[in-house]
Amino acid sequence: MPIEPRIPALPNKSFFAMNRWFNKMYLTGLLYHPDEPAESIVDIASGEPTFTPEECVELNKAIDLMFNQHGDKVYQVGLRYFHKAMGIKPVYSQA
Repeated sequence: MPIEPRIPALPNKSFFAMNRWFNKMYLTGLLYHPDEPAESIVDIASGEPTFTPEECVELNKAIDLMFNQHGDKVYQVGLRYFHKAMGIKPVYSQA
């Protein structure tokens, strides 16, 4: 039986794909700030790296692609999932 990868694929450059990617990272508990290199993310309790070197390459490539395509909207989408992970329920406006 094949092992399911922990890192979701970013199937294309659409806004929907970016939103879905952050949702999958949130659901697996692997969400982190997109400004941080994946290599710098460690488990607080153990101090061990959260991601393998291969996962870091995938993550950094996905984040770079999202920033190149969507710019600061990466922060807006990511922030919604960070809020959700922290139990924060802000009122988002369209303005």
